[in-house]
Amino acid sequence: MNKLKSYILLSLLTFVLLVACNSSKSMYEQGNYYEAVMRSVEKLRKSPNNNNAQEVLASAYPSAVNSFMDKIENNKNANIPMKYTEEARIYGQLNSMYEHIQRSPGAMQVIDNPRKYYRALDQVKPLAAEEQYAAGMGLLSQGNRESAKQAYKHFLKADQFIPGYKDVAYQADEAYNLAILHVVANLKPVQSKFYELSGEEFYRQVNNTLNRIEQNEFIRFYSPEEAQQNNLQYPDQVIEINFEDFVVGETHTREIIEKMERDSIKVGEIDLAGGRKKDVLGTVKADVVINHMEVVSRGVVSLTISRSGLDNKDLLYQDFPGQFVWFHEWGHFNGDDRALTPEQIEVCNRRRVDPIPPQQMFVEFTRPIQQQLNNRLLSFYRDY
Repeated sequence: MNKLKSYILLSLLTFVLLVACNSSKSMYEQGNYYEAVMRSVEKLRKSPNNNNAQEVLASAYPSAVNSFMDKIENNKNANIPMKYTEEARIYGQLNSMYEHIQRSPGAMQVIDNPRKYYRALDQVKPLAAEEQYAAGMGLLSQGNRESAKQAYKHFLKADQFIPGYKDVAYQADEAYNLAILHVVANLKPVQSKFYELSGEEFYRQVNNTLNRIEQNEFIRFYSPEEAQQNNLQYPDQVIEINFEDFVVGETHTREIIEKMERDSIKVGEIDLAGGRKKDVLGTVKADVVINHMEVVSRGVVSLTISRSGLDNKDLLYQDFPGQFVWFHEWGHFNGDDRALTPEQIEVCNRRRVDPIPPQQMFVEFTRPIQQQLNNRLLSFYRDY
């Protein structure tokens, strides 16, 4: 058994290595020399004497270096945007190949003198930082949110090339403040004349959705209290969610009386000669009373998203309906239970029970609303 397990593990390892080598070879044949180098080096780290990986690396590494250097040379003489950023990216990949080969004894047997380009990268970083900084300043000067979003990303890249480059931190803050969408979410409390109802669970789910939307770094939601604390007098948008109309515990009852009969049912016996007996068949009857109670809870939640400011324009208004019906049946009968159906017998064995509490009914009818509302919020802010 142990030999069988060892054979299976060895076979799987051989298969994985074979697939990996074929994959690196495929990358090489497709002209993706960098990926071919990285994959073959990884295989040689695990299997230093892998012939296929050695062959791929021996061909792919010089091809990758030559290809990258040709790109750099061609870009120097071309008028293309972000050419220094591209040059820095290429030097970064050249250095990445160097580092990976250095960490793999099997790869060092194939490429014993990989080339490093740290000095070249250091020389081009200031040019790339200026390139990104200038692009950010140009976009920021346009003064609109979409341009500010792109400007912010350029400033971050400039800071990655040269930390603290010029006043990049200040400009990044300026771009971010212009790019961010400030939204106040006014989640109105539930108001009921007859019950003490809480929308806490409903609004907890809404806040979870808003937190998901905030994964977009350019959108921030505030409660009215948080907006006041942050002195946010003029947010970009205001969300208002309100329970416009709802009914909890609308009760309907009805009583159904049925006269049941079944034929050919044994109702007795008669004695025959010789001590034998014979069943007497007849009709059995029963009066069945079935009570049905139905408690309906339903309502509408409105969602309004408006632009804050002088025009106060509604960007979205939508109603979301929901309903939940609690029901129960119980009953009794007079007569012969053999006249009843199995379903009627089951109902007659039940006793009347009280409906679930109003708060639970409220939660139940808001469940379908919750899903609709969350999906609408996600779709509305997807492109912001």
